[in-house]
Amino acid sequence: MYDVIVVGARCGGAPVAMRLARAGHRVALVDRATFPSDTVSTHFLWQRGAAQLHAWGLLDRLAARGCAPIRTITFDVGPVQIRGTGPAVGGITDTYCPRRTVLDAVLVEAATESGAELIDGFVVDEMLWSEGRVVGVEGHFRGAAKTMLRARIVVGADGLHSTVARSTSANAYQEHPALTGVLYSYWSGLSHFGARFCARPGQLILVWPTNDDLTCIYVAWPHQKFRQVRKDPQENFQAALALVPDLADAVASGQREQRFVGTDDLPNLYRTSAGPGWALAGDAGHHKDPSTGMGMSDAFASAELLADAIDGALVGQRPFDDTLSEYQDKRDALTANGFELTLSTARLAPLSPRLEAFYRAAAGEPEVVCRIFGVLGGSLPIEELSRAGHK
Repeated sequence: MYDVIVVGARCGGAPVAMRLARAGHRVALVDRATFPSDTVSTHFLWQRGAAQLHAWGLLDRLAARGCAPIRTITFDVGPVQIRGTGPAVGGITDTYCPRRTVLDAVLVEAATESGAELIDGFVVDEMLWSEGRVVGVEGHFRGAAKTMLRARIVVGADGLHSTVARSTSANAYQEHPALTGVLYSYWSGLSHFGARFCARPGQLILVWPTNDDLTCIYVAWPHQKFRQVRKDPQENFQAALALVPDLADAVASGQREQRFVGTDDLPNLYRTSAGPGWALAGDAGHHKDPSTGMGMSDAFASAELLADAIDGALVGQRPFDDTLSEYQDKRDALTANGFELTLSTARLAPLSPRLEAFYRAAAGEPEVVCRIFGVLGGSLPIEELSRAGHK
């Protein structure tokens, strides 16, 4: 009998398991994958995500595994380019773009070092119920008979298509359809180019240095165009890069090292994320377009909130149902600004004359530039832009 079963051992679930194990609870961390392994992701950490890793004592492990800090980002909207970074969060000024093969392995290792029991290669099929409450999971190792695992609470951190969410009939609310489809891959020979966020009408191109001197390049198209894009990924990718000539030239001098990865399964939603004996974390409870790269940083923040809520209930400070309901409210408030910014960004709309004028004026003011990047990274509310514009 466990105190907590966490289904999903990546950036939503592993931190919950780690934090609860560090608090002395008996935790099972379950995942159908084994580690290290990859998953589709923008894999970007803004300052607030890096600060969370630092608070957990894990940030140095990224550098040790070949993930260098990003200290300057170019925000390129076509007629205007702004270079800088956002304000420090928790003393951390750098951003990072770790490969998921690296980051998820770091998080899983930290969870097991803290005392969580890793049960990988295990497929969860459904929840176990007793008197209207979730009391565990039923699943199987591939090729083996079904196994039951029991716990006082089950956390679903198993992604957008969460088995825990489906089994508990967790309803979506504040839901918006997918706005983009994306492709990305990795290049060598581009380490000189740095990090760049390039917005063009109908197109978004993100360039991020990642592990082992590789550069991840991500391109987003309007959702309705993506089926056509996938018929010839190479040609359409090159056509997008041509909108940023110096990037296209740099890519032509480099070497693509992996196949293109992509998806248009990118709805924007919140799900009911707490109920009797269960809760949702990460993309299982809140999913949005990857255009702002906030997903992992938000997953870390919600994991911290959820671990605190569960710990308080397990030690008897508050009833489970009350503390988990409050977790959902806090999660929604914490991510609301980023959700609205992401919806706006993912529409891939042309730059308005008002915004162009604002960015031109801001480019020469380091304090305003810092606020712009703070808003882009989710550490400052969107209202900071209007305040900066009226300074």
